[in-house]
Amino acid sequence: MVMNKTQKLFAGLLFLSVLAGCIGEDYDVGVPTAHLNIDAHVLSQSVQLTEANISWYSSSGEVEEKIDDIEEYGQSQGEIKVFPGQDASLDFKENKENGGDLWTDPTITAVLWNNGEKIKLDLNEYKEFRFPTEEGNYILEATFEDERNKAQYVGNIMIIDDTQTSL
Repeated sequence: MVMNKTQKLFAGLLFLSVLAGCIGEDYDVGVPTAHLNIDAHVLSQSVQLTEANISWYSSSGEVEEKIDDIEEYGQSQGEIKVFPGQDASLDFKENKENGGDLWTDPTITAVLWNNGEKIKLDLNEYKEFRFPTEEGNYILEATFEDERNKAQYVGNIMIIDDTQTSL
């Protein structure tokens, strides 16, 4: 019987430890960072996109940012050069400054802006897509939206065919 009581005491302490660990867990869900991954084999790169319109609420506070003209704002960002028809993907990561990456089934969308015209990008289940084959300057607008929050990101995309450039 002494052994049985000891086992029960140990099991009870173990249960309380596990329960306390779950309660103490930080599930604060801050604004994620957005990254454009450009697949260029040897020259592959990942570029962090710039936050634009944000409407985000979490236990660490709320973030509200409003950009009136997405195209103009995007053009003020540094150029990201890609090739015509190049493969790319979007990735959203935990923002280390405001914690958490517990998102519930977010909706991810992406469009390219070109002279006021909106071109919808078809993302597959891995958030992969292909840039248009037409050269020019585009503004990439990526949107991350869950049931309570919305974050929009931009990048200044320059589609150029470097193989056509003569020395």
